[in-house]
Amino acid sequence: MSYTGKSNPNQYGAGLAYNGLLATKTGPDMKYEQIVLLPALAERWEVQDAQTYTFHLRKGLKFADLPPVNGRELTSADVKWSYEYASRTGQFGDKKLPQAQFNWFFEGATGIETPDPSTVVLKFKEPYVPFINYAGSYNNPIVAHEIFDQYGNFKDHMVGTGPFQLDEATVQKGSRWTWKKNQSYWDAGKPYIDEIRWLVMTEDAAAVAAFESRQLDLIGSTGDVFGLPQAQQIPKVYANAVQYEYLPTGPTLWLDINNRAAPLSDVRVRQALSLAINRDEFITTFAGGKGAWALPGAGPDTFTQDEIKQILHYDPAQAKQLLSQAGYANGVDLDFTYPGSAYGQDYISHLQLLQAQAKKAGINITLRSQDKTSWSSLEMTGKYLITANPKTSAMPGGDIDGYVYANFHSGTGENRYGVSDPQLDAMLEAQRREPDAARRAELVRQAVRFISEQVYGIAVFRAAQYQFWQPSVKGYAPNAWSVTVPQAGSWLDS
Repeated sequence: MSYTGKSNPNQYGAGLAYNGLLATKTGPDMKYEQIVLLPALAERWEVQDAQTYTFHLRKGLKFADLPPVNGRELTSADVKWSYEYASRTGQFGDKKLPQAQFNWFFEGATGIETPDPSTVVLKFKEPYVPFINYAGSYNNPIVAHEIFDQYGNFKDHMVGTGPFQLDEATVQKGSRWTWKKNQSYWDAGKPYIDEIRWLVMTEDAAAVAAFESRQLDLIGSTGDVFGLPQAQQIPKVYANAVQYEYLPTGPTLWLDINNRAAPLSDVRVRQALSLAINRDEFITTFAGGKGAWALPGAGPDTFTQDEIKQILHYDPAQAKQLLSQAGYANGVDLDFTYPGSAYGQDYISHLQLLQAQAKKAGINITLRSQDKTSWSSLEMTGKYLITANPKTSAMPGGDIDGYVYANFHSGTGENRYGVSDPQLDAMLEAQRREPDAARRAELVRQAVRFISEQVYGIAVFRAAQYQFWQPSVKGYAPNAWSVTVPQAGSWLDS
């Protein structure tokens, strides 16, 4: 099986090789944005007051029979080790490791208990509603300590319990990653596919050509964004292609605003920039009308489109008034850094339209291209003024908390925007503690409204996206909360 990707496997590869305690359901009977939790390494679980989580592991679980793990049994001790490593707590509390990307999955945890080899108990100091979804995230895998013991990290080696394992002997870094069926996979009879070949193709045109000539079985997955051009081209030249259209859960264009740096440290300048954006023009130009306005921190069901259009407005004249009030009557200059062609030509076209729209409001954006490594370093260290990311998978743990809390709470590593607002922090913490779903949803709505009023970030629009696969690919459909590649339940009909 082959498909395209534009990077190293990263979390997508981990989603093939590893499992979490829980998983999210995938397949043709699931909507793209739908979340249904399923047993995975844990066959059952109990939640007490959203504060104590007890997981009961399947019997006879084994890691893949590959060095240095060599097929040994997985027990509750591995869950404890993995969760302490991911949260940098317990035995890792004093090892001075770099902050983990998703350590906020575990904020407020007071301890992990393993009363027997098949039982794990996590306790939090106060109710923590999102964790059950985080237990099912592919970004929260159970790993084998032997890899860390031997290599000191998990960057270049992975041996897990997942349906496919990386075949390092046939990997060609930069061009192909090969995954072979895990013969000791715990779900008997699966996976149905023997091998997945992940071809790294840096140009969309080359990937489309390879798909049309049947060299690829699936395109538009693993983080690639296939939009209107592909949707228009592929059916014309390959009528048998299966086309799947969906709206991403997060914005196609998301502006990272450094709230610490002038002039964007002034809320009036941030508000002016938001008012200068004509979102309907973005949707018409780049999505053929198939798209939606977006709010920072909002999931696909947080607000209706009518509600969003009452919160956001397009008003260049008002933008100019705000700039004048902020002391920029003659306009304001913004340096906008971006990672060259790393995100493709559509991304650059998005920025150029943004630049043209902002100019009408007196905001002069200078686009400065950088190599991706330098750009990423500046963004991570807060040494930028404004940039943009596609944030189409806005909730990495399958919970709205993974978007709104992770990006805007002052205490998380994902908040690279310098947002530090005690009033907002209190809102974000309150939604984490609320077990009633309706009340929690309203708390999230309040927080998102506040973020939008203060313009701590700008989500521009969500554009329809597409995946394509050969008719021979069966049992597959993408889901926002799982790895968007064929997994254990997919097969090829020859």
